[in-house]
Amino acid sequence: MWLFDGDCGPCEQASRGMRSVINPPVDMKPYQSVDLDALGVTLADVADGPVLVQSDGSHLVGPAAMAAMMRLSGIPFRQVGAVMAAPGIRQTLGAIGPRLYHQRYRLPGGGSDCQVDAA
Repeated sequence: MWLFDGDCGPCEQASRGMRSVINPPVDMKPYQSVDLDALGVTLADVADGPVLVQSDGSHLVGPAAMAAMMRLSGIPFRQVGAVMAAPGIRQTLGAIGPRLYHQRYRLPGGGSDCQVDAA
């Protein structure tokens, strides 16, 4: 299951785009519509990026979630996900991903609902 911020315009648009272009084999839902505790996902997780809850119950956050979701998809997205998960690239994306995600309120369609309080 792919969890995104349903209160954030850019997140909603990105998820719609992924559904239509990538068509990943996962349910895509706003995190506000599910029981996070039952999924083992925290508010801190969803504050740092989209979350992929995997079939074994574990979950990934941010760029790691995106890479894993893409690797479940068809070609050429599977290869893009593999590149995103490659050593060096994975660490770089992991370092910048949450910082970019915390700035999503600045994107067109974003607003105060997208803003994450500084921790």
